[in-house]
Amino acid sequence: MINPQVAGIAGLFLLFLFMAMRMPIGIAFLLTGALGISCLSGAHVAFSVISRVPYEWASSYIFSCVPLFIFMGMIFSKSGIASDLYKAAYYWFGRLPGGLALASLAGCGGFAAVSGSSTAGAATMAAFCFPEMEKFKYDESLASGAIAAGGTLGIMIPPSLGFIIYGIITEQSIGKLFLAGIVPGIMQLAFYFLVVVIYVKLKPEAAPAVSLNITFKDKLQSLVPVWPVLIIFIFVLGGIYLGFFTPTEAGGVGAGASLLLVLFLKRLDYKNFIQTCVDTINITAMIFMLFMGAMVFNIFMTLSNLPLLIGKVLGTIHSPGLLVVVILLILFPLGCFLEVTSMFILTMPLFLPALVHSHINLIWFGVLAVRCAEISLLTPPIGMNVFVVKGVIKKLPVEKIFLGVIPFLISDFVMLAILFLFPKLSLFIPYIMK
Repeated sequence: MINPQVAGIAGLFLLFLFMAMRMPIGIAFLLTGALGISCLSGAHVAFSVISRVPYEWASSYIFSCVPLFIFMGMIFSKSGIASDLYKAAYYWFGRLPGGLALASLAGCGGFAAVSGSSTAGAATMAAFCFPEMEKFKYDESLASGAIAAGGTLGIMIPPSLGFIIYGIITEQSIGKLFLAGIVPGIMQLAFYFLVVVIYVKLKPEAAPAVSLNITFKDKLQSLVPVWPVLIIFIFVLGGIYLGFFTPTEAGGVGAGASLLLVLFLKRLDYKNFIQTCVDTINITAMIFMLFMGAMVFNIFMTLSNLPLLIGKVLGTIHSPGLLVVVILLILFPLGCFLEVTSMFILTMPLFLPALVHSHINLIWFGVLAVRCAEISLLTPPIGMNVFVVKGVIKKLPVEKIFLGVIPFLISDFVMLAILFLFPKLSLFIPYIMK
C-alpha cells in the first residue's frame, strides 16, 4: 500500500519534472493528477474524475467572466488604444524631468490594465516607448527598465485577471478584490514615478531634458480618445460595487460596451476583430485547460492528505503575520518560473486551510500574493517581463534591462512591506463600499 503523503510529495516532483520538460502546464496538472489518483484509488476512479470534474468546472457560471474580461482587453489591444494611452501620457509628462520614462510607466500601466496582462502591456508598449526615449538619448537601462516595470502596474488595477483567478480559487468576492487593488495600484505608480525622479536627480544625463511645443489645449485633446475607455471602466466597476450586476454580468457589459465603442469610433476593422476573437479563444482555452487539469491534480492532493499535512506544519506558526511572510517567501521564487494563474492554481489549495485557520483576511492576503507574483516578473535571472522587453528590443543586452529594473524592484519590496504592515491601505475601500 502506497503511503498517501509520500505519493503526494512524489506527485509534486513529477509535476515539476513535466514542467521542466516543457509540457503544457494544464496537461502536466492533468496527467500527474490522473496518475496519482490511479495509484491511490484505482484507475476506474481516475477515469471517473477525468470524465466528470473538468466539465463541472468549465461549465461553472462564475468562470464565464474570464473570457468576457479577456475579450474586453483584446478589443482595446487591437483597436490602437495603446498608442492613444502613450500619446496622452507623453503630452502630459513629456516635459518633466525623466518625463518620457514617466509617460512610459503611465502608458504601460494603462495598457496592462485594459489588456489584463502584464507581459502584453510590456511587449506592446516597448514598441512605442523605447524608440521615443532612444531618440532623445535616454539611458537604455532606465528606458527599458521603466517599460518592463510599467507592465506590472496593470495587475493591481481592475479588472485584474490575477484577482479574478485568485477570487475564484479562494471563493472571495471579486468585486472586493478589485476595490482592494485600487490604492496599492496608485501607490505603486507613485513609487515608480519617485524612482524615476530620484534616478534622474542622481544621474541627469540618463534623461536629457525634452523640449516639446505642446499647449494645454493639445494636452486636453490627447485625452479625447482615452476618456471613453475610462467611462467604461467606471461603469463596469461601479456596477459591481453598487450591486447592479455580478462580476460575470459586468464582464458581459464591459465586453459589449467596448465592442460598441470601437465599432462606433471605427477603430476595429474586420481583420483585427477576427484576430481579437482568435486571441480571446486561445487565452481562454489555456486558462480553462489550466483549471481543468488543476482540479484533477487538487483531488489527487486531497487524497494524499498533503494539504492537511502542510496545513498542520504551517499551523505550528502561531503568529499570523509570520505565516503570511513564510507563504509569500514560498510564492516569490515560484513566481519566477510560473505566471500568476498557474502559481495560484498550484499553491492556493495547499495554503488556504492554514490561512483560514489563522483567521487571515483573504482579501488583504490576495493583494499581497498578487503583488508578490508580479514582482517575480522582474526578478533576475528569470524575470518574464524583462525577457519580453528583450524580445521586442532585440539589440539591447538583457543585462542592461535587469540593471534598469533594480531600482523599481527595490521600490516594489518597500511597497510590499508597507502593504503588509498597514492592511487598511488595501481594505478600507472594500469596507467603505459595504
